[in-house]
Amino acid sequence: MFLSVPKRSSSFIKDVKVNLRYGKVVTYFQDGNVYGYRNVSKRAILNLLMNPSISLGYWCNKNLFKSSRVREDWRVIPQPKKEAVELPYFI
Repeated sequence: MFLSVPKRSSSFIKDVKVNLRYGKVVTYFQDGNVYGYRNVSKRAILNLLMNPSISLGYWCNKNLFKSSRVREDWRVIPQPKKEAVELPYFI
């Protein structure tokens, strides 16, 4: 389950969603790109959630983009549930 980080102004990042339990983060950029990251420090995620004065851009640069432990992983990004497809009766 992902939690949205409280809204902060940023010219680069639109939204950040975090999963503290599994150390996963999804970033939504102003240009529409979405990236998922895994193996993010749980301490860093908790700090982001509890400290409203942290800049989203600064936090992402330090804890996602420049961190040697974090891995970019598109599978982290929540996908919309697909509806069941009904097949014709003759199949």
